[in-house]
Amino acid sequence: MFGRNTFAYVLLTSLLLSMPAVVSGCSGGSGRQQGEQLKAAQEKMTEEKESEKLKKLEAKIESLFETLGGPAMKTETGEKQEDRQHEEHGKQSHGQGDSRQESENKQQESGQKEDGKQENEQQKNGKESGRKGSQDHGGQKEDKQKEEDKWKEVDKIINDLHYLWNDLMPEITKKGADMKLSDAFAGSLNSLTTKAGSRDRDKVMAAANRLYSHIPDLFSLYRLKMSPELKRMVYYTRNIVLGSEKDAWEQTGKDMESLEKSWSLLRNTLEEEQKKIGDKLDLSIYELKKVVSEKNGQLAVIKGRIVLNNISGLAESYEKKI
Repeated sequence: MFGRNTFAYVLLTSLLLSMPAVVSGCSGGSGRQQGEQLKAAQEKMTEEKESEKLKKLEAKIESLFETLGGPAMKTETGEKQEDRQHEEHGKQSHGQGDSRQESENKQQESGQKEDGKQENEQQKNGKESGRKGSQDHGGQKEDKQKEEDKWKEVDKIINDLHYLWNDLMPEITKKGADMKLSDAFAGSLNSLTTKAGSRDRDKVMAAANRLYSHIPDLFSLYRLKMSPELKRMVYYTRNIVLGSEKDAWEQTGKDMESLEKSWSLLRNTLEEEQKKIGDKLDLSIYELKKVVSEKNGQLAVIKGRIVLNNISGLAESYEKKI
């Protein structure tokens, strides 16, 4: 009898002693799960931080087009339109000032005596000729300085691109980017740098857009709010604008077909709240196609810029959606 009680006591004691271990095991499992969730959240934050570097690289390429007055995603913003309005207002004010000065000169001339009219006219013509020559020389000097400043800014932007690319390379390597993509981007960047030395606007913008052609593939390495196909549409649209300026209609036609294919892929993925801007973009692409088929360079440039503006609007809708 005593033996059986002793056995029961020992068994009960063993069970009680094992319970903390069981509880501890459950707590450990919960802790591990929380740790994994925290690690996943940290990785996601790191991923977003890394993609910011790529966004800076893309923005720097856009600023290059903007500096050269080319088809940039920011070209048609309200800020740029306001700058143009101020510039036009300044020209008009300057023109009005010239008109008032001319009127005053005429009144002064009419009050002069007839016998001194010829002499005064000669003096006036001499002064106006000298003033005009001085203004022309000053204007040429100012234009030359603006041109030099513009290319200095281009050189600075390209230099910044090299540093941004150097900063991004380790990140995309960790993301699994193959060497072909890295070499292609680096080669295009080197080519752009060389072309900038020529000070040829068309060549530099063509090289800059070739560099941009790798941007969609770089973005595809990240978990994105939007499809990289939208970036590819920017590349094709810009190529259409640049090609239209040079009457390169064969290549422009091919880029138009590629733009339509990219848009057909992306359009089917839009959500309900994006349909309005999607319809706007769809119509602008349709209008661009019409003027390209007509080989109307002037209109193709305008319509292409409108398409870029609408692509920018769609890109913003993705940011607001999340």
